[in-house]
Amino acid sequence: MKIFRMKNCLLGSAFLLLLLLQFSCKSTYELGRKRAHGISDNRLYNQIVDSSLSYKSLWVKRFSAHYESNGKSQNVKGSIKILKDSIIMVQINAPTGILEVARIYITPDSVKIIDRLKKEYLTSDFFFLSEKLNMNVDFYTLQSILTNSIFQLRDLYERQRPFIRNFKGKAIGDKYVFLSDKAAKVERKLRKDKYSRLYRFNYQRFEIDPSLMKITDVIVREFGEEREMVLKYRDFVKLEEQKFPSELVFKVKDSIQSLSCKLKYNKLEIDEDLKFPFKVSNKFKRIYPD
Repeated sequence: MKIFRMKNCLLGSAFLLLLLLQFSCKSTYELGRKRAHGISDNRLYNQIVDSSLSYKSLWVKRFSAHYESNGKSQNVKGSIKILKDSIIMVQINAPTGILEVARIYITPDSVKIIDRLKKEYLTSDFFFLSEKLNMNVDFYTLQSILTNSIFQLRDLYERQRPFIRNFKGKAIGDKYVFLSDKAAKVERKLRKDKYSRLYRFNYQRFEIDPSLMKITDVIVREFGEEREMVLKYRDFVKLEEQKFPSELVFKVKDSIQSLSCKLKYNKLEIDEDLKFPFKVSNKFKRIYPD
C-alpha cells in the first residue's frame, strides 16, 4: 500500500509542534542579567534539573506556529496534551482554528495519526516519528525537549554513561555551557577547517542562563550524517511559581532538507485531569508506512 502522506506543511508542522509546550504572558524575564561564575559540573547539572518544570500533565489549550520547509511555509493552530512519561497528543485545527483536521497520539513505543481530511489513519512504532523529525530521539528525549529539560542523545556516544560523565561544564561570560566530552576536539578541527576529519564525531552543546538556570539554546551536530539541530528557548515567563519559555525556534537541516518552526503558546494548564481520546471511524482507511 502507499506510504501514509499528509500535506507536507500539515504533518511537518504537527511534529514540530511537539517540540514545545509553552505559556504566553505579558511580562517576561530578561536573559543575561547575571554573569556566570565558576561552578562544578555536578552542581551545575543539579541546579538545571532542580529548575526543570515540575508537572504530571500539561495542557496547551491553544498554540500558533509558523512552519517552513524547503521554501514552503504554513501557519498552524491547535492544542496539545501531555501525560508525563506516558502520552503526548497533538490536535491540529483548520486555519479558522475551530475544526480539527488531524490528531497525533504518541506513547513510548507507538505513534498513531488520524488524517480527517483524507479519512485515513496510521499506526506505527516510535521510529516512524523519529524519521519525520529527522533526529534519532526516543519518547523521553522528545519529552525533555518539549519541557525545556536537559537531555543527551544517547546514540551520539560510544559509552552509555550519566550525563555529567559525557559532558563538561564551562562559565562563559553571561552564560553557562555544557559541552559533550569531545566538543573541544571538534571545535579545534572546525577552527582549522578540517571538516573531512569530523565524520566520526558528534557534538552537543547547551547554553544556560545563570539568573534563571534554564536552558536557552541547544545545538546538536551529527557530522557523519551532515545533520544539525538547533533549539532556541525565549520569553521566559512565570508559570505557577516556575519559569518557563513561551517561545521556541526549532531548526533541523541536513544535506537533503531543512525544517524550521517558530512557536508561540497560550492558555497552558498544569496537572489537570486530562482525557486522551483517540477513536478511529470504521469508515477511515488504514495506511502503512514503508
